[in-house]
Amino acid sequence: MQPFFLQLKLILPLCCVSLIWLVSTSFSLGVCQQQSSRQFRPLSVPALKKTIKQLKPINELLGEPQPGQWLAQQKESGQSFSEYLRSRPLTLTPARHTLYVQPIGNFNPSQQEIIKLSSEYLSIYFSCPVKILDPQSEDEIPATAKRIHPTQGNHQLLTSHLLEKQLAPKLPPNAFALIAFTASDLWPGDGWNFVFGYASFRERVGVWSLSRFGDPASDPESFRRCLERTCKLATHETGHMFSIKHCTRYACNMQGSNSLQESDSQPVHLCPECHAKIIFATQADPVKRIDNLISFSHRHGLKQEIEFLQKAKKILDD
Repeated sequence: MQPFFLQLKLILPLCCVSLIWLVSTSFSLGVCQQQSSRQFRPLSVPALKKTIKQLKPINELLGEPQPGQWLAQQKESGQSFSEYLRSRPLTLTPARHTLYVQPIGNFNPSQQEIIKLSSEYLSIYFSCPVKILDPQSEDEIPATAKRIHPTQGNHQLLTSHLLEKQLAPKLPPNAFALIAFTASDLWPGDGWNFVFGYASFRERVGVWSLSRFGDPASDPESFRRCLERTCKLATHETGHMFSIKHCTRYACNMQGSNSLQESDSQPVHLCPECHAKIIFATQADPVKRIDNLISFSHRHGLKQEIEFLQKAKKILDD
């Protein structure tokens, strides 16, 4: 199992109140993707390698890491598209094709909306159906898997219990992955203060917390920032479930991060190599995918992504 500090710190090599609106909410390709007369066939590996070359000019190469940043502390070699293919990556299949979202505990209305919108974003990003399950109550979690932080005083849930007892046994047969969200803080065990999230990529389950992303109910900018952080974390960690390692070459959503500040400086979009991996894994139409990402970004204020996505669409549409 792997904790992450937004990315979070990967240790193993990878190298309620009313929640009626959540029940049975789902997002699918038919809902999220715009209708188009454009005929599309899944891209071949040579065609995907061509997109890498096409998109390189609009992507930013990483410089030398600064003290305290992820790559200043972690020695990672990265993963090219060719290396990814040789790893026999996990991909969507006819048998495993849906992402499931499991809310755990209580959420205020703004947090409910964050989960709903993040689930929509996941559906667009990975070009697959996403289904939000009925919420689980924290009353189902034993006292041994809860604590009050000894110095910070905040309520926390034990990640290993959530993954092993709450999520893994309930993984639906057609699930590519089961992703839990909680408004409570998380901790992975002795020696740790907290983590933003924790995942078992082998078991295809993970849990992520909204508690340190700011209060989305305080004002519109706080809501936008919380949404952006949640979308970034959810897509980054789900990307790992598709066998994608940390990106070490470009400014990219798949970069590792040691802190919220470092993560905030990183984009939600993917570099050319990681973009090719996701298109391979999902067999998505890259232009339609970008169209839907642009639409979502416009509607929900993710302005820093729009310019890049528009450039990428123009390149891939030519």
